[in-house]
Amino acid sequence: MYKRVLVANRGLIQAACVRAIKGLGAEAVALCEDGDFNQVGVREASRAYVISSNKKSSPYLDVEQVVKAAVECKADAVHPGYGFLAASAELSKRLSEQGIAFISSTWLTKGRSTGEEKKLLNEIAIKSGIAVLPHTAVFEDVEKLAEEANTIDYPLMVKAAAAAGGRCIREARSAGELQTAIDSVLRQCERFGYEKGLYLEKTLTHPHIISFPILRDKNGKHMIFPELEGSVQFRFRKLLVESPSPYLSKENRGKIISILPALVEGLGIVGYANAEFFVSGNDIYLLDVKESIQHFHGVTNLLTGVDILREQIKLHSGEPLLLQKESIRSEGTVIAVNIDAMDPYNKFSPTPGKIERMFVPYGDGIEVQSPFVSGDTVSSNYDSVLAKVMVYAGTREKAIFNMESALSSFRIEGISTTLPFLRGVLKHPDFLNLKWTGMHMIYENRIHEVLENIYSHEEEEQAALIAALALSTDSNASTIMANAEHGGFLWAMFRGERKLQY
Repeated sequence: MYKRVLVANRGLIQAACVRAIKGLGAEAVALCEDGDFNQVGVREASRAYVISSNKKSSPYLDVEQVVKAAVECKADAVHPGYGFLAASAELSKRLSEQGIAFISSTWLTKGRSTGEEKKLLNEIAIKSGIAVLPHTAVFEDVEKLAEEANTIDYPLMVKAAAAAGGRCIREARSAGELQTAIDSVLRQCERFGYEKGLYLEKTLTHPHIISFPILRDKNGKHMIFPELEGSVQFRFRKLLVESPSPYLSKENRGKIISILPALVEGLGIVGYANAEFFVSGNDIYLLDVKESIQHFHGVTNLLTGVDILREQIKLHSGEPLLLQKESIRSEGTVIAVNIDAMDPYNKFSPTPGKIERMFVPYGDGIEVQSPFVSGDTVSSNYDSVLAKVMVYAGTREKAIFNMESALSSFRIEGISTTLPFLRGVLKHPDFLNLKWTGMHMIYENRIHEVLENIYSHEEEEQAALIAALALSTDSNASTIMANAEHGGFLWAMFRGERKLQY
């Protein structure tokens, strides 16, 4: 096992990595820039290493500084979390030259390019009996993408091969939209530090997006965990996931599980992997296999009792997989959401700023993770996740009820958030009746439809009365309105000033 690990990330994933590393008895060193001293991961780390801002959009994207930090703090390994440099071939190579392990994708350590990895993955999938969507090769010369588009047909996706987490993906519904989509993906690659190898992939109209976490050790022993349903998305970013998937049939689940060992064996994966699929009826298509830890890895932890991040680090260091299938809990349902600093009433535009106050829900089966506390400032430079809320219950219906209760009592003052949108999803008939699909929110005109589900007729009537009372009593107006909002009300007439979100 590693003695000292540098965590080259920030926010929630940094905190999770620090706890996993310390839980294994190793020393956790947190990388941080000047404004991140108060981050949870930095406070809990064994020590911190400060990096300075530079001309890049983020010092966390600076390979030179990360390598320097790893060398100077004498780290055995670097954990990149997700995003940033998690798929950086340059960082992998530089660390290897210094004799430092990089806890990330196997293909990086084996010197394969993203294009070679994608080609190998598709070949293994087809041999294993799983279809892949029509796609092009990975090109750095984007002019070739336009030439290849006609071989796939529209609608299609423009994707960066090295990206993850919903980043660097854009839909093109016609040839006229292709160049705009390509330019958008390239800008995102530049912003987030991803390699600019792009490819095109056919998309489905109404798929379910389902992924399976997998662990595998150096001896080939593996374990497949219950799947995650990630079909509640906006702009290809998962906003809500649940496990296990209520949409996946027993037959399709068995078919996918039967081919996963061949996938991870063929790719030579050691550690953690997440295999993602499109499922539409009885049609199953492999989308990708990612080895960087995923945003919602905590869902598997809560459902099964296994800290999958801790296991990833152990396996990557060369330790054997000791988990036994019979010891893994798989009953019940977990639902998790990301609360983001974005305004769903204004096309999900970012809302950085100061969190005046934040009230976090508590209760049996509810887990809240956040790198922020009251008084913190949300930066415009980084991921907008304010908190992750997860609930566990014996049934899906009870988990939905518990999540509704948690979000209704979660209050954030000072900035607008996605809380209203998430509450609307939980009450939407398509979500409740298992008709929600992965492309539900690709078009922004459906946002209003979701937000309308927050309120019942009785709530609207009561809210109108409280608003009228507040307006007629100037001295008590602010108190009355704040108390009403705390109770779960939001009035259309005050939506332009959403300083309190719930």
